[in-house]
Amino acid sequence: MVKRDKRIDAYITKAQPFAKPILIKLRELIHKGNPEVQETIKWGMPSFDYKGPFCSFAAFKQHAVFGFWKYK
Repeated sequence: MVKRDKRIDAYITKAQPFAKPILIKLRELIHKGNPEVQETIKWGMPSFDYKGPFCSFAAFKQHAVFGFWKYK
């Protein structure tokens, strides 16, 4: 069962219209790729942990970003 963090729901809701479908799709793909990932907010942006920091995404005024953390 995927546990959704309501803070990430709120983050996506507040994002610019162009970014919302991107963030929703990234979130879906992250959970599909690793069902054990845990959602959280770190450094003010949605982050996903699996045995430590795994990946994160963010939306800004005119762009969105996604990145992986170093994983062992």
